[in-house]
Amino acid sequence: MFSFKKHIVKCCFFFISILFFNVDYGQIDNSKFGFTINPIVPVNYFGAGPLSIQNDTASLTLASKIGYQFGMLWRSDFTDHFSLESGILYTRRNFKISGSSSITGSNTVDSTSFGYINYNLPVKGYVYIQLSEKTHLTSSAGLSIDFYASDVTTMGKEGLIAHYSERARWINASIISGLGFEWRDEDKGIFYIGAGVNIPISTIAVTYLWYNYNLTINDNLYETKFSPEFLKGNFLSLDLKYFLPVSKK
Repeated sequence: MFSFKKHIVKCCFFFISILFFNVDYGQIDNSKFGFTINPIVPVNYFGAGPLSIQNDTASLTLASKIGYQFGMLWRSDFTDHFSLESGILYTRRNFKISGSSSITGSNTVDSTSFGYINYNLPVKGYVYIQLSEKTHLTSSAGLSIDFYASDVTTMGKEGLIAHYSERARWINASIISGLGFEWRDEDKGIFYIGAGVNIPISTIAVTYLWYNYNLTINDNLYETKFSPEFLKGNFLSLDLKYFLPVSKK
């Protein structure tokens, strides 16, 4: 029988093996240390579009907002056209929930926002095509091991929306890829700009939503509880990186 947890543990051991090999190999090869900051861009592609749910009394929309990812990177060049990159990243996905309802002849609206945090250990292989003396086109693909911090709960500004996102599991994995350009200078380092895609291999959270939370009128309860929604967590990012210049021996 397939065991998701055992599968992820195997991926972790695989990642750690590559990481130690990468660090050890970097001692004799051209190893670089750098930083990255990646705004997460709301898009309607890769399964990351808004989610709308409704029933007879209320409707809600769950949509992505601008988030961010940042952290440290290290890269080892195996050839002039291939390198391996790994690191430690912090990721915050941001979401907005808006809703409306019409009961007892009156219309109500409410909204709330929440962030979902995880930590990433990515491993990506990079292929380079040289365009000029200092400019390269890069293509990358790999795997990220993701650790999710905690569950999240929020209330609407008007107290009508109630939200609770329960992490589906504390550890997951994502398929990651990217395309971009980098400019290299021996004295100034490496500057990179590109786009990245992150697709978790399974649900990152189970989201529970209520509207008219605990609303009682004339002893009648008007609370609406929606069916659980499963957050995929797919996102597109604008990737900005900088690698320090390699010291000359």
